[in-house]
Amino acid sequence: MISKILDNHKLSLLSLALLITSTHNSANANGLTFPNNNILLNDAVYQQKVNGKVQSTDGPLAGATISVKGSAKSTSAGVDGRFTIDAKNGDVLVVTSVGYKTQEVTVTGPVVNINLESNSEALQEVVVVGYGTQQKKESLTGALQAVKGNKLRDVTTPSVENMLNGKAAGVYVAPGAGKPGSNGGVVIRGQATLSGTTSPLWVIDGVIVGSSPGDINPDDIESLTILKDAASTSIYGSQGANGVVVVTTKNPSASKTSISFSTKMGINQLSNGHMEMMDGAELYDYFASFSNPADIKFPRWNSDLRNSNFDWWKLATKTGFVQNHNLSIQGGDDKLQSYLSLGYYNEAGAVKGYDYDRYNFRLRTNYKPFDWLTIKPSIAGSRRAVDDRQYDVNAMYGNLPWDSPYDANGNLVPHRYSGWVNNASTNYLYDLQWNHSANTNYEFMGNLDFDVKLTDWLTFSSVNNYRYNTYSDSGYQDPRSNSGESVIGRVTDYRMEFARRYTNQILRFNKTWDKHSLNGLAAYEFNDYWTKTLDAYGTGIVNGFEVLDVVAKPERTKGGISEWAVQSFLSNANYAYDNKYLAQVSFRRDGASNFGTNAKYGNFFSVSGGWNINKEEWFKADWVDNLKLRAAYGSVGNRPSSLYPQYSLYSVSASSSYNGIPGALISQIGNKDLTWEKTYTTGFGVDAALFKNRLRLNVDYYDKKTDNVLYQVPISGLTGVTSIWKNIGKMQNRGIELTIGGDIVRNDNVHWSLDVNLSHNVNKLTELFETKDANGNLVSKPIIAGDGSGIAGSAQRLLQPGYPVDTYYLKEWAGVNVDNGLP
Repeated sequence: MISKILDNHKLSLLSLALLITSTHNSANANGLTFPNNNILLNDAVYQQKVNGKVQSTDGPLAGATISVKGSAKSTSAGVDGRFTIDAKNGDVLVVTSVGYKTQEVTVTGPVVNINLESNSEALQEVVVVGYGTQQKKESLTGALQAVKGNKLRDVTTPSVENMLNGKAAGVYVAPGAGKPGSNGGVVIRGQATLSGTTSPLWVIDGVIVGSSPGDINPDDIESLTILKDAASTSIYGSQGANGVVVVTTKNPSASKTSISFSTKMGINQLSNGHMEMMDGAELYDYFASFSNPADIKFPRWNSDLRNSNFDWWKLATKTGFVQNHNLSIQGGDDKLQSYLSLGYYNEAGAVKGYDYDRYNFRLRTNYKPFDWLTIKPSIAGSRRAVDDRQYDVNAMYGNLPWDSPYDANGNLVPHRYSGWVNNASTNYLYDLQWNHSANTNYEFMGNLDFDVKLTDWLTFSSVNNYRYNTYSDSGYQDPRSNSGESVIGRVTDYRMEFARRYTNQILRFNKTWDKHSLNGLAAYEFNDYWTKTLDAYGTGIVNGFEVLDVVAKPERTKGGISEWAVQSFLSNANYAYDNKYLAQVSFRRDGASNFGTNAKYGNFFSVSGGWNINKEEWFKADWVDNLKLRAAYGSVGNRPSSLYPQYSLYSVSASSSYNGIPGALISQIGNKDLTWEKTYTTGFGVDAALFKNRLRLNVDYYDKKTDNVLYQVPISGLTGVTSIWKNIGKMQNRGIELTIGGDIVRNDNVHWSLDVNLSHNVNKLTELFETKDANGNLVSKPIIAGDGSGIAGSAQRLLQPGYPVDTYYLKEWAGVNVDNGLP
C-alpha cells in the first residue's frame, strides 16, 4: 500500500502493511460411541471445527458474534474477522455485528465465509461513552463523535493527539514543537479556562489518566470517542470542563489464535509552509529600498552582498526517516481470552541532532471462571528516549544569507564571527557539534478489574489501576558553545517520578419492559497522585566531562514532593420510550484536596433529551434513515492548577538562607474562600442519515458560560509575592459545528467515503471582579499580565470584558511613514 501522508510537516511517502495470520486448530473430530464400541460417522451428527471469516465492504469485522442456532454455542470474530466454532453439517450459524444486518448461514463443510451487509439503520452502532457505558447512536442525547482506530492510523505519528487533527468538528489540534515525538495541543470548543491546561481529559479503558494519553501505542486503539457537551462530560465533573476523550483499546475475544504484523516506513521533511526565506539578493534589495541609507546599520554594506547566499535552512535540516512496527497475538476460548501487542517506533528527525525512539507492550486478559464473574487483568508499558541538540528551528531564521557558517578552509566558524555582516549573531551549527541532551521516560500501568453479574439487569463493576512513571533528563553545554562559554560550560541533571492510583466501584443497571428502557449507573471514585522531583546543575567544567562531580561551581540543587487527591460520587440514568423519546440525567459530587474548607466539594449535573422523528408512524420519508433532534443543559467544572492555593506558603531554599543559615520567605498568600470554576453549557443538535446511510449530517450549536473564573491575579510585590489565586469573573464560548459524511462508492470491492467538518467558536471575557477605587466606588479594572517570550519577544496579555481571553496588550500603530518606510 503506497500512500502520501502529510501531518505536522512530516511527509510519509511509503507505507507498507503486512498481515500474517496463523491458525492453530486443536482436537480431532468427535464421534458418537455406542456400547458395542461402534462409531457412527454420519454427516448429520458429525461434529467438526468450522473455520471462517466475517467481513463487510469495509474489511474484517472484529467482534462479530457467531452462534449455532438452537444451542448455547457461540464465539466472536478476532481482529482479522476470523473465527472457529464447533458445528455439524446442517447446523445454522447466526452471525451478528452492530451496524450490520443479521445473517443466517447453513453449515455444509469445515469452512464458512460470511459477508454482512450494512444496516440502513446506521444508528444501531454502539458507541462507548462515559465510564465504559455502551449506547446505540440512536439513543444518544449528547454531542459527541466516535472515531474508529483504523481512521486514526491513516497518518504516521507516535502521538494520538496529532491523530485527532481534522477528525472531529470543534476539535482544534495546535501544531507541536516540530521535534520528533512532540505532541500537538488539543482544544475542544474553545478555551474554557484561564488557569492550567486547556487540554481535554483522557480516559483509557475506563481509567482517568489526566490531560495527556501518555505514550499509548496508536495501533492498540480500537475506538475513540470525543465528548463535547455537558450532557456527555458532566459525569466527569470538575475534570470535564475542557471536554473528554474516551479511548477503548483492543479487547481479546473468543477465537482461534491469530497473529498480526504491520510495518510502515517513510521519510519526513520539514516544511516552511507558505513562507519563503529571502535569499541574499532579495534581502539586499529589501534593505536598499530604504530611502535613508543611514538606517542601514550593517558593516561592510555593499552591492557584492547580492551575490552571497547561504541557505541556513537547508544546512540545519535533513531528510528524516520514520519506521513503525507492530505485532499482536490474540485468541482464546469461552473462558479465557488474551491479547498481546508489541510496538516499536523510531524517527530520525528532519532537524539535525534530533532522534526519537519508543517501545510499547500491552497485555489484556479476560477470564470467566463462572457465568456470573469476569476477571480482567491488564498491564501496559512503554519506554521513550529522545536525543536533543538543544536547538530548534527558530534559530535558523536569525542568520543572514550573506554570512557563511564555514570559513575558507571549510571549518565551522565560532559565534560573533568578525567576518560576518551581522557579527553579533551566533552560529548554531557550531553548537551542534558540542551541545546535547537526552531524556528517557518509562511508563507502566496495571489494572485488576472484574465484573459481577448480580441479576439479569444488575451488574457490579470494579476498576482498579496503578500507574507509575519515571523520567530523567541530562544536558551538556560545552565551554566552547554560545550557551556555555560565559560560565565555562554547564551540566544539568533532572529526575522526576510519579505514581497515580485510581479506583472506581460501579453498580450498573439495564432494564427493559414493554416499550420502556432504563439504564444507568451509580459509582464511587477515588484517585490520588504523588510526584517527586530532583533538579541540579553546575558550571565550570573541562571539555567533554558530562557529570555533576566535575563542576567547579554547583549552582543549584533543588527538589520537591507534592500530592493531591480527588474523591467523587456520581450517577447517571438514560430512559427511552419506544426508542422515540429519549431522556438523560447525570449528577456528580467532587471533593478535591486543593480547595479550602469553605468550598471543599462541588456539584455538577446535566439534563438532556432527544426525539427520533423518523420513528414516528406519521413520518413517511423512506429515504430518511434517521432524523433526531437533541437538547442539553448542564455544568462541568475546573480546579486551580496549583495544588495548595488555599494555604499561605513559605519557601525554604538556598535563596532564603542568610550567612549559610537556612531561612524561609513567604511564597504564596492563601485564599480559603476560593471556589470551583463552573461552566454551564446549553446545546442543541440535529443528527440525520439519508439514502441507506450513504449521506450523514450532524449540526450542533452551543453556548458555554463559565462562572467564577480561576486566575492568579497580579498584586504588589510589597506583599512579598506577585500574585494570589482568586475567582475573577465570567467567560463565554459560543459556536456552531457542522459534520457532513458521505459514501461516494460503496460495494463489495470498494468503499470510498468523504468526511468534512467545519466549526466556528467565539470567545470573550464577559465580567471581571470589582475593586474599590480611590473614592471607594466599585469598579472593574482590566488585568494586564506578562505572557513570557515569543518570536516577537515578550508580550502583555489583556483581560478585559468584551475581549477574547487571548487578546494581547500592544501599541496601536498609525501605519507606515510613507517618507521613510518606518512605523
